Amino acid sequence: MNAKWVYGTASLLLLGAITTACGSKEVAVTGAGTGSKVTTTVAQTGTESSKTTVAGKQPAIDGKITLDGRNATITYTTSNFQLSADHMDKKNVNGEGHLHLYVDGKQKAMLSQNAPVKLSNLATGKHEIKIELQQNDHTDLHIEKVFNIEVK
Repeated sequence: MNAKWVYGTASLLLLGAITTACGSKEVAVTGAGTGSKVTTTVAQTGTESSKTTVAGKQPAIDGKITLDGRNATITYTTSNFQLSADHMDKKNVNGEGHLHLYVDGKQKAMLSQNAPVKLSNLATGKHEIKIELQQNDHTDLHIEKVFNIEVK
């Protein structure tokens, strides 16, 4: 077999496993009061950034959300916490992990980099968007940022 093909296939399988470990990147959200289904796409682009952790300091999340019609963009940063996919689903490493993204209480994606997240095609109505810090094994650190929005 061609080595490039084998490595390419292995990379796609790994990428698929990482993006679905905690939830799908494309999700269905029921429209408020309409009973119709609206597909909301969660997309994240960018490169992983390096963060330094300081012993004894608590991890934190800071962020903001901007609305543009039925789309929302979340920008965030973590402090004293390294976002990384390198040890995902493995033994915990102090000060390292990822984020879980929730829309209206339902987990929608796993985020492993400090890069903007775009939620497209949100249903009309009120929504609670939450990001939570997680350890490598998906243990919740109980550190979160919650955004309450209304899509008109």
